[in-house]
Amino acid sequence: MPAWHGRVLGMAVLAALGAGGGAGIVEAGGWSTSGTLILDPAGGEFDVTGVNWYGFETRDKVAHGLYTKDYKFILDEVKQYGFNTVRIPFSSEMWETDPAPRASSMSACPDCKGKRSRDVLALIVNYAGSIGLHVVLDNHRSGAGNSAEGNGLWYTSAYPEASWIRDWISAQEWAHGVRQTLGATDTVTVNYYASDGWPVVLGYDLRNEPHTPARTAYLDGATWGSGDGIDPAANPNPNPFAPACVAAGACHDWRLAAERAGDRLLGEAAAHAWDLPLIIVEGIGLYPAPGGTPASGPYDGTWWGGALLGVNGNSTNPGAPVVLNAGGSSSSLGAPVNDRLVYSAHDYGPDLYQQPWFNASTCYVTGCSASSLADVWKKFWAHINLGQVNPVWPGHASYPWANTGHGGYTVAPLYVGEFGTGNAAADLTSGTRGSQGQWFTDIINFVQSSFSRTAGNDSGLAVSHLHFTYWSLNTEDAYAVLGSSYAGLANSAKEYTYLCSVEWGPLAVPPPQCGSTGSLPPAF
Repeated sequence: MPAWHGRVLGMAVLAALGAGGGAGIVEAGGWSTSGTLILDPAGGEFDVTGVNWYGFETRDKVAHGLYTKDYKFILDEVKQYGFNTVRIPFSSEMWETDPAPRASSMSACPDCKGKRSRDVLALIVNYAGSIGLHVVLDNHRSGAGNSAEGNGLWYTSAYPEASWIRDWISAQEWAHGVRQTLGATDTVTVNYYASDGWPVVLGYDLRNEPHTPARTAYLDGATWGSGDGIDPAANPNPNPFAPACVAAGACHDWRLAAERAGDRLLGEAAAHAWDLPLIIVEGIGLYPAPGGTPASGPYDGTWWGGALLGVNGNSTNPGAPVVLNAGGSSSSLGAPVNDRLVYSAHDYGPDLYQQPWFNASTCYVTGCSASSLADVWKKFWAHINLGQVNPVWPGHASYPWANTGHGGYTVAPLYVGEFGTGNAAADLTSGTRGSQGQWFTDIINFVQSSFSRTAGNDSGLAVSHLHFTYWSLNTEDAYAVLGSSYAGLANSAKEYTYLCSVEWGPLAVPPPQCGSTGSLPPAF
């Protein structure tokens, strides 16, 4: 997120197959993936076109806006403006302590009176599902506060990795209607199914924006594929539970940590005969450049959570694609799970930070200059969507997928979990190269091209079904969708020219309302 701020029983498992050759768990229900697609339990395409609504991760420990509007009013607006998914950030502190938020922070919510944080969240999830919306739960940080965790990791001394994983197991139980007792005992039961018949909770965004903080050595932050003591040159695809740092709670390889959490969630779901969940894994912030090393660099850098370079690796750094199994330990792994992984990246414009690709030569189409936005996106994250997952293992002819029982993959869904802009006209579009407006117009065109390529949006890259949640809904945010007091729009053109042009499915704002403030400008 921007730096100034401060996510019932299912169908049974049918079979657990042998681990060789990529065979794995095949199960009857729940959300799943195929190529770039997210599929509903009936096998239909579901394109995530959503918005972030924050607050539970902050020191308020409750969704913002309830001091002025009821949650039903706010969620009705989410649906009215064509979004189908809400990403809801929360902190480990909020989940574990389950405090009673200040009455003043939810004074406009009669149902919230006397409720604790998790119960308010349950009210929101249940109503969202009842009107056909879906939810991504996002572990945004450990201690309550604003933005990503300061150390860039998925744990702190107060909330170690073991607690982070336990909290996710608890959240999965909660999403299945099992009342939790961490901090306090829940009084509101979560409804598993939405009104469309699909599970309300779409997936688990394991951690927001892992990164290496400024003035910190790369290996002291969130790394990707560094192995945590297992030499990636010898084994770039190890059992994620094997590193010695796991017992000490001092790991730094985010890829392996995501596998540990994902494996535990999948294993617990399989043990309960629940639908297997979607596991959403964000990128990091830095990755060693070709010719570089984790210890000494040089590094390629982008937005926190936006670097998925480590999936493929490069000439001096073995690739490290995420692979998931249904449970495991340091001695063995459960059956491979091949259709529940979603990669996520965050992307922002120069209003947040002047990245080197924002300059007088910034352009859209691949190959147009050294500062082609399409090429920047391809480099850091869009290659996942383009079928270019091809991890290297320097010195070897092929990648050792089979180490964890997998057969390999070349493509996966890509979810832009955060992107956003301000509400001035120049924040939406601008003829100035390298500007905020150019970036926003271009990224909207890029997403639109993944569903319908036109002369105006064609980047030269055949992206397909890019999923997103815009940052953010909140009135108090500089990038707000909603206007004053959480009512109406902060800028109608942002919705009716830009965001509605990338909304899909039955909830999308239809023409002529979509386009009523003008057509989406072409990328440039």
